[in-house]
Amino acid sequence: MTPIQVNEWLDEYNDYMLLYKIFGDQTYIDEAEEILKSMKKYVCRMLMLENFKLTA
Repeated sequence: MTPIQVNEWLDEYNDYMLLYKIFGDQTYIDEAEEILKSMKKYVCRMLMLENFKLTA
């Protein structure tokens, strides 16, 4: 995973939140939540790798 991909996720999240605020469609919130889940998984993996490097 590269920083570019993280930036794309953040851009996409912000786009969905803006669309939700404009139109109020639940679909946009659902998509934004999926992006957040993916980002949380990514951060957890990165933290696990960092912890592994520190203990190795």
